[in-house]
Formats: sequence, C-alpha cells, structure tokens
Amino acid sequence: MTWKSAIIVAAVMVVLGTLYIHLRWRRSPQACRAMIWLTACYFVAGSIVGAWVLRLVAPTPNAPTVEVVAPSAGVPSLAVVPLAPRLDSAPSSSVPVSIPPLNFDPAHAVLPDPKLTPGDVLPNATMDDVCTPGWAREHRHVTESDRAKVYAEYPDSARTCLCIGGVGNCCEVDHLIPLELGGSNDLKNLWPQPENPRPGDGEKDQLENTLHELVCKKEMQLADAQKCIASDWVKCWEKYVVPKYGPEWAAANRHGW
Repeated sequence: MTWKSAIIVAAVMVVLGTLYIHLRWRRSPQACRAMIWLTACYFVAGSIVGAWVLRLVAPTPNAPTVEVVAPSAGVPSLAVVPLAPRLDSAPSSSVPVSIPPLNFDPAHAVLPDPKLTPGDVLPNATMDDVCTPGWAREHRHVTESDRAKVYAEYPDSARTCLCIGGVGNCCEVDHLIPLELGGSNDLKNLWPQPENPRPGDGEKDQLENTLHELVCKKEMQLADAQKCIASDWVKCWEKYVVPKYGPEWAAANRHGW
C-alpha cells in the first residue's frame, strides 16, 4: 500500500468513526465517553509499540559494509574493509587495503637493460612539483612511435611479452623512474615491462605510489627515491613495499628469496 492510499483509508476511517460516535452519543453519553478514552489509550499504546518495532527493523545509519573490487590484469585486488563507527567522532568511511597476489619470486623478476634504460629525469623537477596534484599527468607524453621504438630496442620482448592476443599485450611501456617521481619521457627512461613473472608491472606501480607518498611526506629525498627505483626496482620494492604486509605474509609468499 502506498502512502497516498494509506492517507485515504485513514481519512475514511476518521469520518466513519465520527459518525458512529455521534450516533452512540445520543443513546448513551457516558458509554460513548468511556469508548473514546479506551480508543485513545489503545492508540497511544499502539504508537509506542509501532515505533519500537520500526526501530528494530530499520537499517542502522552508516552501517559498515563490505565491498570487493574485482582485480584487473596485473593489478592487485582491492578489498574495502568496513570500520565500526567510533562513538567520539563521525562515522569512518571504508578504507581500501591492498592485497597483493601470492607467489612472488624476485629472483626471476624482469629488470630493464641498464645500457638501454638507465633512467632519466626531467630537469629542475622538485619535490613541490611532483607532489602537486595533476603534475605527472600534465607531463606525460609517450607516443605510439615511442612505444614502437622501445619494443624494437628490446627484441627479447617478443618472448617476454608474448601472450594470448599477440605480442605486447602482456607488457606496458613503463617509465623506469615514474613521472610522479620526476621521471622523463625520454627513451632512456622507457622499457617494456611484463606483467609476469611476479613481481611485475603491478608491483612496480605499488612501489611508485609508496615512494611518492614518502617523498611528499618529506620522509625521503626525491633524489634518493629516483636512485632507489632506477638502480634496482625489485630490491627497492622488497625494502619499501613488502614490509607493509608484515612478516607472516612475507614468510608465506617468499619463493626463491
């Protein structure tokens, strides 16, 4: 029943009740008065009980929920973990917690050829620059011609990047030193990074975000972050990302370390 229908039914009942009371009042005013008081008592009691029942069945505002986001290729899945509302503050929003894939083997991770891709940075890029929202996006400029040149420089990519759908579909032309850390778009800073074996492109993305956060919190110098990821991004990932998941996770997932 809709609210409009309920209002109409209630109005009809009020009219009929008024007519009934008018007729009964003429016959016995005392009995009619007692009936009115009894009806009022039932109405109040019913209202209290109804309000109590509605409170029990109504959903709690800001109730914590669980949401699972399906992972895309090469990117760790994200699970939104519910937090119970704190009594001394506003209800907390869901917090994404990154759950990395299992079976990492850094011994077999793919590194760029240091002769072809030593890494390169944009001149005069500062911490304030890279920490400005949108700065990296504004400086991204890699053309299809650049990507073709990168694959041509790495002929072995025909093997390392081969997967269902053709050559290159399992790789991304990656900035060794990411734009968010002041890396340039020069070919010296580009290489075809495969998704597998793990750690691969998804794990390097984790490292880039972690280093960017450390730099912007002034907990790490920009030059140190650039050197860490350019010299050996896998060791850098082991140092700054793996500890975030705790020793139990590391012990369970270290294969070949």
